[in-house]
Parts: sequence; structure tokens; C-alpha cells
Amino acid sequence: MMETVKETLLGPIFKNNPIALQILGVCSALAVTSSLQVTLVMCVALTFVTAFSNLFVSAIRKHIPGSIRIIVQMVIIASLVIVVDQFLKAYAYAISKQLSVFVGLIITNCIVMGRAEAFAMKNPPVASFIDGIGNGLG
Repeated sequence: MMETVKETLLGPIFKNNPIALQILGVCSALAVTSSLQVTLVMCVALTFVTAFSNLFVSAIRKHIPGSIRIIVQMVIIASLVIVVDQFLKAYAYAISKQLSVFVGLIITNCIVMGRAEAFAMKNPPVASFIDGIGNGLG
């Protein structure tokens, strides 16, 4: 069990990195690399959205009709992105201004949608959450 958790968390960071090896989410990764602080905030935002969208999609996966599963995933992801954006505007306004539209573009990030579709729809919530953390950090 512990080896599975370790592989789920560390695999995307070292062995199967979504940006470096799968070439997913490159545009947003390159766009916010103007300063370390902004890059770290974007990394935390992406990791938060990926982890919690995986958790929520996995928790309701058996109740989502196949015909609307992508729409449901997008609504969950968009809701989390709005929460992150509002949090940044309230507590880190200067960084929020530097990130401008890039936080909103997390909604269309291939990493987030890809993990919700490929992993969260087939795995239990805790494993999906851990996968989201690993892919967000990767």
C-alpha cells in the first residue's frame, strides 16, 4: 500500500513529469516564470486545483452520467479556479495582478483535465488526491 502511494505521488514528479516528458501545460508554465515568487504561487494554485478536482471527481465518479462527464469535470475545475483566483485577489493582490489571466487558464490546462479523466474517473478519492498533488508538483 505504501509503495503504491509513493509511486502515485512521486511518479509524476520524477519519472513521468507532465510538463517535461508529456509536454502538457507548457504554455502556462512558461508564461509565469518571470519571477520565483509568481512561479511558486502558480505551482501551488495548479497543485491545489489538480488535487481537489481529482478528489471531487473521484468521489462522484459513479454518479456522473457518461454523456456529461466532461462538463461535470469542467464545472468542478472552474469552481476551484474561481476559489483560488478570489483567494489570491483577497490575500495576495500584487501576485494576483502579475498572474492576471493565467490563473483562469488553469481551467483549460491539459494536466488538470487529463488527470481528472484518466486517473480520477477510475480510482478512489484518496489515491486521486495524491495523484493530483504529484501531477501538480510535477
